[in-house]
Amino acid sequence: MRRENLERNILFLCEDNACFSQIAEATAKHLAPPKTKIFSAGVKPSVIPPHVIEAMKELGISMTGQKSKGLSDVPMQDIDLVVSFGDAHKKCGDLPGRVKIESWPFPSTCQTTSADSPALSTLRDERDAIDKRVFALFLDHWRNPV
Repeated sequence: MRRENLERNILFLCEDNACFSQIAEATAKHLAPPKTKIFSAGVKPSVIPPHVIEAMKELGISMTGQKSKGLSDVPMQDIDLVVSFGDAHKKCGDLPGRVKIESWPFPSTCQTTSADSPALSTLRDERDAIDKRVFALFLDHWRNPV
């Protein structure tokens, strides 16, 4: 039986597109099967904290070129799957009706300790959990067509 490479477009969505969805985007771009396009966006885009970039560098994953984006920066008509961190998808009226939504139970934003900088040790745990979920998402990609 021949395995077919399906074109898929995945959007990682969170409140601010500064932490969890950015980590997922970077990880997914690193692991993505052929013909898979990866996007991230936030309901209210913010700025990616330096600790997020640092945490991804520890895994050898560059976030060069990534920036916080809103839904208007994403080709929503082409999205097949929205991975929503927490309930971010419930705060968007712009999601196409045909899109599959998968909710991951993470807080809507990174936990902060002071001056809006996430605690690096907590962020590492969250990063590792996201990494495992993205890996599993792509395993499912090969098993089940959308």
